[in-house]
Amino acid sequence: MGLTKYEKKSYNKIVKKYDNLFKTIAKQGQYCFNKDSHKIFNKDTKKLTKEEKQKIRKYWNKYLPKIDLSYHRYYIDKTGKFDIRFIPDDIFAGYIDPYLNNRQIEPGIADKNYFDIYFKGLNMPKTYLRKINGIYLDKNYQIIDKEKALKILLAKQDFIVKPSMASYGGKGIKIFRKASKEEINEFFNKTTMQNLIFQEIVMQSMDTALLHPQSLNTIRIMTLLINNTIEILPAFAFRIGIGNAIVDNASFGGIYCKLNSDGTLSNFAYDAFGNKYLKHPDGGEFKQVKINCLTEIYSLIKKAAQRLPHFRLIGWDIAIDKNYKPIIIEANLTMSGLDVIETISGPLFGKYTDLVLDEVFKHPQKAIRSMDISQYV
Repeated sequence: MGLTKYEKKSYNKIVKKYDNLFKTIAKQGQYCFNKDSHKIFNKDTKKLTKEEKQKIRKYWNKYLPKIDLSYHRYYIDKTGKFDIRFIPDDIFAGYIDPYLNNRQIEPGIADKNYFDIYFKGLNMPKTYLRKINGIYLDKNYQIIDKEKALKILLAKQDFIVKPSMASYGGKGIKIFRKASKEEINEFFNKTTMQNLIFQEIVMQSMDTALLHPQSLNTIRIMTLLINNTIEILPAFAFRIGIGNAIVDNASFGGIYCKLNSDGTLSNFAYDAFGNKYLKHPDGGEFKQVKINCLTEIYSLIKKAAQRLPHFRLIGWDIAIDKNYKPIIIEANLTMSGLDVIETISGPLFGKYTDLVLDEVFKHPQKAIRSMDISQYV
């Protein structure tokens, strides 16, 4: 059945607004990251030579007529490596991430309450309780009342609560230890968050706890779906909390250190503003830490990434539990910490850079709208 004249008008109007929303997000993201590169990151960095600028522009002119070199300057200075393949954050936010990852469906897919379904059979923290759209459910997705929810948590006493949607950088996380009925009830009654997940507190390995046992310290490692294959990108980081922080996120003051391919750490780390640390702020040397299960980590995230082909570039936060087994803590489906990777390791895509940029800028696949808007008219 065809649309009437007024339905067609409404359809075209909704389509335009819907498509423009995601174009605007990409454009404004690019604008903000471009401003950041001038206002925050380049105050104390070494300037590029004329020859270096020419080489970078020659490479990138194949893809864009004009490119701001501020991020190249920053990453080259921080890594001590000249490379034309560094991905500027503004180009990543405006072009690459929205191309590789379906931002239109990300809010629903990224709901942590459904990771137990997506990643069933893979090592993840145990879930005790869920709150989805204000409704309590047990670990098996059975709807329960608040009294039953209270009993479940009282039986555990120790647990962590996280926002399951629209969370970034460790915001809103709360840990309960030996929680009383009064404490849990108070949390239930005061929280305004409608989407939460209540999980076990992961006990990390002695190795990953060495520098800062108060926080769960994780490995940020990225997968790329290209040529019908899940590839592990060559640059990854070990993220460490500082002070009294219970999370390792750079946005909460955490620092990050290069994780080498043999599991050792580099002898320096950076914070979110590019400040360099030759030791952990609490005194430990980074060389004390070694991760001995990288092969197991690769296997885990390759299996997980295959289940989310709408998201071709995923940033995984992987902890090592007390039994020295990798465990999925987070799957970052969009904007997955490019700055963390490139500040310490080098170009994000490594040997895959030309393949990615050629597809994004020269041979893009046809975009498919994720919503059938005609149902609304």
